[in-house]
Amino acid sequence: MPDQIREIACKWAEAIESRFPENVLKLYHPDGSLWGTLSPVLRQGHQAIFEYFVKFLQWEDLKCEFTDGTIRIRDDYAFFSGSYVFTWKVSGRTVRVPARFSFVYKKEDGNWLIIEHHSSLFPELPFRIRKYMKKE
Repeated sequence: MPDQIREIACKWAEAIESRFPENVLKLYHPDGSLWGTLSPVLRQGHQAIFEYFVKFLQWEDLKCEFTDGTIRIRDDYAFFSGSYVFTWKVSGRTVRVPARFSFVYKKEDGNWLIIEHHSSLFPELPFRIRKYMKKE
């Protein structure tokens, strides 16, 4: 069964690389939610998720490569967390964007659909935590 989840993740990467938001959207549950890699907004439901991908998929020569991940399956839910790298071109130069992700899949009518997706950039290294701490 983990192979089935990996296969679905590969379909997601292929849908990203197709640059057609419809291809990505069909992998999400109608009640799904998305914290997009490049957005501070939580997107809930197909329309909001679609709007994120319309903008995100505009990057030239967009690619997505999963670099690692762990899969756990519990009844009708599967959890896939790890890291991936997006690349695209801007003015002929390749931009490389490493990020971490968590996908939660829900199985309905024999199909695994993404019901929760969180993606975020890795923090800067070294991470400067002091700017977030309050002085007493």
